[in-house]
Parts: sequence; structure tokens; C-alpha cells
Amino acid sequence: MGRRFLIIVFCMLCSMVPSAGGAGDDFDTLLSKGNKHLQQGEYFLALHDLTLARDLAIPPTQQAEANGMLGVTHYKMHHLDQANGLLHKAIDSGTGNRNDRARWIATLASLQTSRKQTEEARQLYAEAMKLAGDDPGVRASIRLSQLPLLDPNQRLAALEQIRDNLKDIIDPLDHACRLLDIGMTAQTLGAAGLQLAYHSLDEARSALTDQEPRLLADALGGLAQLYEDQKRYQESLRLNQQAMAALRDLEEHDLLIGLEWRQARLYRYLQKPALALAAYQRAIEHIEAIRQDIPIEYNNGRSSFRDTLEPVYLGFADLLLSEASYATDATKTALLYRARTTVELIKKSEMEDFLGGRCAVHGNDNTLLEESDPSVAILYPIILQDRLVLLFSNGKEMQQFVQTVPANVLEGTARRLAFRLRTNSSDIQSVARQLYEWLIAPAESWLHKHPIKTLVIVPDGVLRLIPPAVLYDGTQYLVEKYALAISPGLSLGESKPIQPHSIRFLVAGMSEPGAVVEHLPQNMTRTLAHAVERGIALGNDVLSSRALHTGEATTDTDPLRGTDLESLRSPSVLKHIQDRLKLPGVVREVETLSATLPNTLIMNTTFTLSRFTQELEQHAYSVVHIASHGVFGGTAESTFIMASDNIIDIHDLERLLQSKKFLDQPVDLLTLSACQTAEGDDRAPMGLSGLALKAKVRSTLGTLWPLSDRAAPIIMEAFYKGLLEPGVSKAQALRQAQLSLLAQKEFSAPFYWAPFILVGNWE
Repeated sequence: MGRRFLIIVFCMLCSMVPSAGGAGDDFDTLLSKGNKHLQQGEYFLALHDLTLARDLAIPPTQQAEANGMLGVTHYKMHHLDQANGLLHKAIDSGTGNRNDRARWIATLASLQTSRKQTEEARQLYAEAMKLAGDDPGVRASIRLSQLPLLDPNQRLAALEQIRDNLKDIIDPLDHACRLLDIGMTAQTLGAAGLQLAYHSLDEARSALTDQEPRLLADALGGLAQLYEDQKRYQESLRLNQQAMAALRDLEEHDLLIGLEWRQARLYRYLQKPALALAAYQRAIEHIEAIRQDIPIEYNNGRSSFRDTLEPVYLGFADLLLSEASYATDATKTALLYRARTTVELIKKSEMEDFLGGRCAVHGNDNTLLEESDPSVAILYPIILQDRLVLLFSNGKEMQQFVQTVPANVLEGTARRLAFRLRTNSSDIQSVARQLYEWLIAPAESWLHKHPIKTLVIVPDGVLRLIPPAVLYDGTQYLVEKYALAISPGLSLGESKPIQPHSIRFLVAGMSEPGAVVEHLPQNMTRTLAHAVERGIALGNDVLSSRALHTGEATTDTDPLRGTDLESLRSPSVLKHIQDRLKLPGVVREVETLSATLPNTLIMNTTFTLSRFTQELEQHAYSVVHIASHGVFGGTAESTFIMASDNIIDIHDLERLLQSKKFLDQPVDLLTLSACQTAEGDDRAPMGLSGLALKAKVRSTLGTLWPLSDRAAPIIMEAFYKGLLEPGVSKAQALRQAQLSLLAQKEFSAPFYWAPFILVGNWE
């Protein structure tokens, strides 16, 4: 969420004066504290105080105030469902003064705008304007909030009209707030809004004093941005330093992030790298101080983290890597380690966002690299806008290799290969060779100097969609050279080897789904209800029945086309969905494993959530193999595994696999042989990592696309046979199994053997 909207809300909140008097004193104190935390971007503290205030609220007016403020807080945190409910409670109570109700309705309108419910948003804005009456400040705030609903070509004229009407606002602070917001909004209009942006921000700056340090810093920072955009770096630096001076001795972390980041950019433009590095470091320290309060949202599989915070970390890492290119010996190594540590913060934050909170990820201060043996090397690619940086490491040694491939070119190539792999295209090797040239070839001579047997890769962004085994040098695939493993981050997970013990297997399979169809997410139920195709096919040959085809019906004769939501749970529709979810290939896979492994088997009607729970609570299994649909989306909430009667989500697995039974001897390996990641969403593969981290499973073996029904029993049997051999690591066992398929003409195409990725501990 941009600074422009936050300033609108800030100005609204400043004019919300808590009711006074008598029994409401404690309520008023808490409401004021919550309001202050909200203005400063301390959302969790705001929630705490406002919730306490609501608990103390007695009159309907106080209850409405607390619910309204809580609704605004949840909206700023991008908790749209919670915000919607609380704002409706506040509005529907019919209490509170007109201006407060107008603000709540306007916030609800903004919420509906973010959900693309534009007609409802317009109606709500109209209702808010009626309540605002003749109050010019409230009316200006509402009109500013409405701008996203206007055609882009109309926004400048609307802003100028709002600016003309500011003369009716008597309160100086309120007037400065509106000027500030107009300036910030005009700034987003590019060259057309430049003059309006400058004059509005400059007038706001002149009107504000040191008594309003946040607003003054915002005005100065906005002006500094205008000068930076015009490449007038010295003037921008002067204004930016004035903005930082306004916040001196104040812990306004949310504002200082942007100011220090701009300071770092300006120093870099002015060729003062030491000062730039110091500013980047301070910006990151401010981020880490309030990381849990910074709202993250997801749009089309993309996290807003990449737009709002990742550039700060990457800018710092970029400069460190550039400096390392000119440094020598110990200084160079120190810079490379510092750059890697910075990017690790990105990976940790991404995983926190995926799992839904900072407490969900516990970092490991000792990285995998320093714990590993001489036969293991780490490949740590860092994708920058203008180049790809490869950090290859072994022991205490780290080397940097730079490829001048732009990020968009790398992304396009990786996505092209991911698509061809999923569809078993015949022209895979040419694209796989290009990625090999970018990712592996630069370090070939360095790799040959070391006794490397296992290569651990920490993929960045779109590279998560590619199984490294398929990278091709023109003669061999990478899996023919090394055992391979994936790490979500060097500081995530546990690197120490597990203590030797007898291996006990739990094998769970579902070929015939039961009541689980009644518990699927609504969007998935609707899609499956309309699906008329199933699996991945090549000509008339069904390669995998494990694919959850998500395309909608393509003919008007499909009886389920157009099914309304109320009919999705009807017996006929549920039977249709069960047919779509059948996994006939699982039968042979489970039979093969049952004959090979010392195991407990639960299958179909016995693979229920309660039986699965019972097995894990009563027995300490070292390997859990699940042959059932596993769905990995862009968030933890869209990631789950299907039992016959219900879904098993990440939180269920966390609860089961962190029980006392597994504290001393955690699950060493969780295998998901029928899982699939959301196509094209480079966050989806994080589900395999997130699942392992959340449940404290040491390793997860999963697939990036649905596994071939014919290949599954062969590769699974070969993998576990190798794993049972003394001295064979999980990565080596997987390599041997993949090579055994690659050697067979029938299964030599990467579609059959390449989808596997081993995530986490490889030993």
C-alpha cells in the first residue's frame, strides 16, 4: 500500500477525537493509544490497544468507534475479510458522529475498490459524501480516495479541482494534510502531475512545523523524490537529509525505511559507495524493526513484498557485490558473505509471508554451507535487474561469477522451460542448455578443482520452477554429474545430520477419494465441477492421471457448465468431482512400496484424517510417504494434501509432526509423490519448503508437475532401495533413481524423471 493512502488515513485519524468523560476514561486512553500506534504504522500494537478498548466499550457509540478503528487497522494490514466485518459492524450500528461514519464508509468503499467491486464502491462513496455534509476536510479525503475509480486521464483535473476547494478548510493541519496527499498523488501521474506535485508538497512543507515531524518528513521526502526523479541528486540529498533531521531521535521506522533507502540511492548516484552502504544498512535495520507490521498482499501469484521491500535488500546486495568485484582476498570474501546474508533476509521474509507470520520461521544461525563437508558445494544465484550473480561456495571459500543476462530475459527463458517440461515437449534440451550456460558453465573449472559430489542450490524467484537436474550441457544433464538438493535458504532448516536409527515407514495412499470432496476450497470445487478433461496426455497416451486439470468446460453440452454455487454440493456434482480426483496409478505405487519397505499402510477408506493422526501420535515414523493429491499454491492457505475424507493442511502437519513423539527424533523425510505446484506461480514451490519448515521435517521430496503413473512405482522403489543402503544420502539415492529411469529409453524424457526436487537436508 502506497504512502499516498497512508497519509489520507493519517489525516482522517488525526481528526477523530475520542469521546470524553466519566466511565469512558480508560476506553478513551486505549483508543488514543491505538490511534497513535495506527498513525505510526505499528499495526499489531494498534490491534492490541483497540481490542482492549472494544472490550471496555459499553455505550453503542464506543463500540462503533472501536470497531471502526479496528476495521481501518485491519484494512491497512490487508486483512480484508476482518476489515469488512468490523467496518460493517461500526456502520450498521447507526451510531457515532456523521464524520466518523463517513470515514468508515469511505474505507469500506476503498476496500471494495481493491476487490474490483467498483459499482458497490461508487455507491458507498456517494453515501459517505452525503454524511460528510459541508465538512470540506472530510469531503476532500473522500474525493481523494475515489481517484482510483476515475479514468487515468481524468485524475489530474480532479486533483486540481480538489486543490482549488482546499481554501474552505480552516484548520491549518487539516489543510496541510490535504496538500500533502494531493502532492503525493500528483507525483504518481508522472510529468503531467509534476507542477501540481511540487507546488502542493512545497506549500505543505511551508505550513508544517517541527510539532508535526511525521508530516513534515513526508513533505520533504516527497520533494526529495521529485528532485531524484529529475536527476538533481544534490538537491534531492539536501531535502532528504532535512526530512531525516525532522525525525531525529524518533523511532519512526516506517518513514525512515524510505528515507534511508533514498539516501543510499543518492549516495550511489554521487559515487560515494561507503556512505551508500551505511544508508542501506540502516534502511534494512528499520525494516527488520517493524517487519511484522508491514502488510503484504498477493496479486496474481506475486507478493507485494517484491515491490515494496525486496528492492531495498537487493539494492544493498547489488552494491556489495559490485564492491566485491574490485576488492581482493579477505575484503572480497567478507563483502560476498555480507551480500549473501542480506539476500538471506529476503528469503526468510518471503517464507514468513508465505506461512503467515514471523513466528512461523525459525532461522538457523549456522548456515548449511559452513556445516557441510568438502564434497558439497552451494550454488546461490542472485537475480538482479541487469545481471545474474552466482555465488559458488565450498567450506570457507566463496567465488562470484557474473552473467550479463537481464532479469526479464532469464525469467522468460525459465518460464519457457518450465512449460515445456510440464507438457513433455520435444525441444527441452535447447532451453535447458541455455540455462546451464548461465547457471553452471561459468563455474565448471572451479567445480572440477574440488571433489564435489553433491550440489545444493538455493533458487531465487522464477528459478524455483526449474528442477536443476534437467540443466543440460549439450552432452549430459546436471543429474548425471552431481547429486542435487534444494534449500529454501541457508539459514532456514537444520543442517546437522540426524542420529542413526532404524527406518520406519508410514505409507498413505488415495486412489479413490471419499468425503474429501466436501471439504475442498470453493474455487477448486467449482473448477473441478466444470472440468471435462483430466490428466496430462501425449497423443492418446495419458502420461499422468495425477494432474488436477483446472481448465473450464469448453463445450456448451457439458451438463455441469454454469453450475451455481448452491448446487456444487449436490450428490451428482460431488460424484463428478470424485471421478476427477481418482488416482489409479497410486495403486501400483503403493503395492510396490508395501512389498519393498518395512511399513504401515493406510489406503483409501483407511487413509482418513483421524487414522493418519492416530498413526503419527502413536508411532515415531522416520519416513512418511503420501501418494495422494497435494496442492501447492502461492500461500500456506492454498497448500494442502488430500486424505480420503478430508484435507490435511500445513497447520495440521505442524501440529502432528511437532508432537512430543517427534521432538527427539523428527521425521527425516516426507515424500509427496502426487503433488503439483500451481503452474507459473514461482511462489508455489515454496510450499514444499514451507511445509518442511512448519512441521520441522528435515527433508521433503516432491514434484514440480504430476508424476507419470508408469514411472512413479519404478522411481519410488529405486529411491527407497538406495536410501536403505548404508552410507547413501537422500540426494544420492534420488540421483541413482533418476539415472535408472534416464537409462531406459521409454522413460528417458525429462518429463518422467526430472520433476523431483529434494528440499532441505540432503544427507
